[in-house]
Amino acid sequence: MNKTVFHGALLSALLFAGASSAVAQAGIPLRGPDYFRDAAELAATLGSAHAIRMRCNGREDQYWRRYMADMLAYEAPDRGNLRSALVEGFNNAYSRTSAQYLTCDNRAVEAEARFARAGQEISGRMATHYFPKETRKRGPN
Repeated sequence: MNKTVFHGALLSALLFAGASSAVAQAGIPLRGPDYFRDAAELAATLGSAHAIRMRCNGREDQYWRRYMADMLAYEAPDRGNLRSALVEGFNNAYSRTSAQYLTCDNRAVEAEARFARAGQEISGRMATHYFPKETRKRGPN
């Protein structure tokens, strides 16, 4: 798995998501049911990856949690239902995955790689679907 590619796609999705208000003003609907499903799925994926990373590297490793913090900063900077739902999804996935992977073994490492690939797919889908190429080129006005 190429983590650099995943991180680039995730950061791109998060950065484009930061321009969501400008894009919404341009008349492109962004936050329909598909958007909420993808955002919730990405939050849960990050929570699962974070659980395994902490299991393997210790509590100091906040690698995936930082991605979640970035996502919240861009997608749900203010308190509200969206932010609460994303945090809850992250935390629930973290708890489930922590209970499932009690040791850092090959199975856990492979699972983190699967979560990273899934996160890359979700973030790529979000960037492509919610922020079409022509909108990304223009950027905020």
